[in-house]
Amino acid sequence: MSKPSIILVKPQLAENIGMAARAMKNCCIDELRLVSPEQLPTDEHALRASAKSEEILHTAKLYPTTQEALKDLEVVYAATARPRHQVKDVLTAEYAAQTWPADKKVGVMFGCERTGLENEDISLADKIIEIPLNPEHSSLNLAQAVLIVCYEYYKTTIDVTGKRFITNGGTVINKEKLFNFINMLDGKIKQNPKIKTEMTETLLRNVNNIFTRAELTEQELNSLYGIVNLLQEPPH
Repeated sequence: MSKPSIILVKPQLAENIGMAARAMKNCCIDELRLVSPEQLPTDEHALRASAKSEEILHTAKLYPTTQEALKDLEVVYAATARPRHQVKDVLTAEYAAQTWPADKKVGVMFGCERTGLENEDISLADKIIEIPLNPEHSSLNLAQAVLIVCYEYYKTTIDVTGKRFITNGGTVINKEKLFNFINMLDGKIKQNPKIKTEMTETLLRNVNNIFTRAELTEQELNSLYGIVNLLQEPPH
């Protein structure tokens, strides 16, 4: 899938241009186009806000009009919370990223901080991207909007699991070691005269559930054995 170009139309603050560049780099997008920015992308405030994404700012392209910024693109999306009564497809950022054509040059436009995209700009887009938010407070900072759209694109380029388990280099114990520990613990529970016989079955089942869910590592198991042994020692 081709990377989208990010087009900021009449951005006002250098800091927002820099933070937009940072959002782009987070998502491996590198082409930034600016239409009549009030401050240059190489302004020191933009460079500082970019957080080591300066190359995007140094290579950003400047255009006098929106049409000039779009003319070499084949598909253009306008990111706006206000479609302004225009007749166009309105897509979520996720759906747009999943469906935009892989073999065409794609651009996504964002408006200025104060007013967003104007009617004339939106009319130049093929489709509208809308980010569903609280209808009573749907405005986003420019860089936030750029990040959301860029991230939805980036998700289509990576393959990651929704959940992963970190052991910090430890090895998860096998069932034999787990059962040995549980059986040892169960035996000590059964031998304890302070535990009522009618409570033992439920208690043992709870112990089994706790430790079978835990995905214990070797180090954790050794720590548990150590705790059990310490608790068995008579007080000095």
